[in-house]
Amino acid sequence: MDYEILTAEALLDALLLGLDLDLAAVALRSAARGDPLELTRCKHELTEEDIREGLKQAFSGTAPIPEELAVNGSRIALFVTPIGEGQVRGHLVVGSARSGFPTESQRLIISHAVLQANAGFKNMLASARPDSAASSSTGDNLTEVIDSIPGLAWSAGPDGSAEYFNDYYLRYVGQGADSLRGVGWATAVHPDDIDELKKAWSEMLASGKGGEAEARLRRSDGEYRWFLFRTNPFLNSAGTVVRWYGLNVDIEDRKRAAEALQSREFHLHQLTETIPQALWSATPDGAIRYLNKKGLDFMGVEADDLTDGFWWAEGLHPDQVGGVIRTWQHAVATGAPYNVEVLYRRPSGEDYRWADVRALPMLDKDSNILMWYGSLIDIHDRKVAQEDLEASERRLQLIIDTIPGMVWSARPDGSGNFANRHFRTYLGLSMDDARERGWASAVHPEDLPELTETWRKMADTTQPWDFEARLRRFDGEYRWFLCRGNPLVDASDGVEWFGVNVDIHDWKVAQDELREAQVELAHMTRMMGMGQLTAAIAHELSQPLSGITVNASAGLRMLSMNPPEVESARETIRRTIRDASRATEVTDRIRALYSKSDPVVETVDLNEIAQEVIGFSHSDLRKNGVNVKTSFTMDLPVVNGDRVQLQQVIFNLVKNGIEAMSGVVGRSKELQIGTARENTNYVRLSVRDAGSGLDSGMLEKLFSPFFTTKSNGMGVGLSVSRAIVESHEGRLWAESNDPHGAVFTFSIPLRGDGNRPKEANASG
Repeated sequence: MDYEILTAEALLDALLLGLDLDLAAVALRSAARGDPLELTRCKHELTEEDIREGLKQAFSGTAPIPEELAVNGSRIALFVTPIGEGQVRGHLVVGSARSGFPTESQRLIISHAVLQANAGFKNMLASARPDSAASSSTGDNLTEVIDSIPGLAWSAGPDGSAEYFNDYYLRYVGQGADSLRGVGWATAVHPDDIDELKKAWSEMLASGKGGEAEARLRRSDGEYRWFLFRTNPFLNSAGTVVRWYGLNVDIEDRKRAAEALQSREFHLHQLTETIPQALWSATPDGAIRYLNKKGLDFMGVEADDLTDGFWWAEGLHPDQVGGVIRTWQHAVATGAPYNVEVLYRRPSGEDYRWADVRALPMLDKDSNILMWYGSLIDIHDRKVAQEDLEASERRLQLIIDTIPGMVWSARPDGSGNFANRHFRTYLGLSMDDARERGWASAVHPEDLPELTETWRKMADTTQPWDFEARLRRFDGEYRWFLCRGNPLVDASDGVEWFGVNVDIHDWKVAQDELREAQVELAHMTRMMGMGQLTAAIAHELSQPLSGITVNASAGLRMLSMNPPEVESARETIRRTIRDASRATEVTDRIRALYSKSDPVVETVDLNEIAQEVIGFSHSDLRKNGVNVKTSFTMDLPVVNGDRVQLQQVIFNLVKNGIEAMSGVVGRSKELQIGTARENTNYVRLSVRDAGSGLDSGMLEKLFSPFFTTKSNGMGVGLSVSRAIVESHEGRLWAESNDPHGAVFTFSIPLRGDGNRPKEANASG
């Protein structure tokens, strides 16, 4: 087997991929081979022909191997080391465009690889000895060398039928040699790649020449990785192929890197052509040879117009041409960064526009200029905006100075940066005096310590703040000001405070006067409340006290009779006691109502309470000729409430109804009292009279304290009634009754349900 080629190829592939080199080449001479063996490997962007041409004289021995190689505009540093063993001698050349190549670790890796290759050459020489002992051990040694090659080595017969696979191959695919021989190796090839690979292999077999092909091989764990299949025929003295040798090199990482590089190059091209900025490049001598689409559009030229010379100067403003050309020539000569702002006009004759033109040189390791790369930015709108901004800043300064308030800015330590004219005029300070901490001299001595402490806390927390303090005017008078500040925090966490001081002196004085008025108003309110309470108690006590008087008089008459009617008098006295107890309860409950005390809550039945009130009012009803009709819902749910207070509400409504019908002539005086369930959570009670009715404009006024439509009324009954109903979380309202009179209705929740009735249900 031609182990020289196999070993050399394995060495070059391992170094090129393992160290990510740009090129690797070897030149060997041996007694067994007449012609020298020269092999070259390089990255895709380079060609093996360029490498061989650059190393031609060195490999022929007519010139030393250079320290670097210039290929396609790139400078590649070279590292050379001897290689070979015995009669096989030569040189290994590796190269990289990365700076600092080779590093110490790279040198060690290259030396170790050379030692492995020398071992292979040594075993190859041993296999050529005629003695049987050497021949016996050589086969084992060669197998060991081939198995140690960092690649998938194999051999095949003249017809392409696979015969041998090294141990690395077998371990990679996880199969035995028997299953791979012949065409069994194809089972490990990716199904999408097998047809192209077989086609390439058939073409190599037909031509009798080695070649390359790429395909994915399945690893023992099932993962597919890209490999480079390289073949080389072994010919006999007649030039006939007697065996094929191959090496499959893992190029997965290189493949991905190449795809990534291709993608980056594509995206870079797309970027330069679609970026919203004009880009350009120039040769080392200053000739502009490239403009992206944005640049061509801005300058109004085509790519074919990019020639040598200063063609681009034709669009410059005449006043700038000479200076801009001299600046560019100086940059080209010295390598200094280029940056000018120019007025440029397209050949179509449009108006001049401002542009910012910049360029930097790309240098080699010897600081020689390889290329100029630059940008061209249309800054016309920015220039115009800058002029507008400067005008706006002047206007803003004028506005700030005329604001009727003290505008300022300060550092975190309290020292001033700026004070507007109003601030300076009020304090009688110059701008220099207002800066630093000069403003502190104008603060009232009693306010300065607290203001200083507030500023310290504000600086620690970086939070907005406000503070009231007295500031001394230029004439010596102190006035109250509201001082407010907000922090502006920049990207580096630097803080500057901006604020305004507003004169609140007159407002402070007005606030003091308002507080005095509020104290007086509170006193008057208390007095009015006491009057309202007194009137309410007097109103509510009038009925039970009247009952006491009537019953007491009746009792005296009964006792004065001969013989005395003792039983009747006893009953009259019991009614007197009942009315007295009720008067006491009314007084207590009304006082509790106005003092916001909790009512005496119990389970009550509105039907039952209404019946009791009708009994209380029996004498009034009879005296005024009023007929009572009731419409009570028999299954009316009970409610939670204060029994006496609810009695008082119903009694007030009944009494109002009786009085409303006092002037009715020619029709029946009928008072209707009814209960019903409202929705699911409320019960209601209504009292309908047949009086003169209500004016729609007074429906809400009826419940205001001391409002009355009666000449002898006090105007507190309905007000107290509404307060009682609302304390039960209910509602009391009034409406007209058809055809005569009015209807007063209240609703309260069942068993303490706090939901208020809806307005839509007010009319029942």
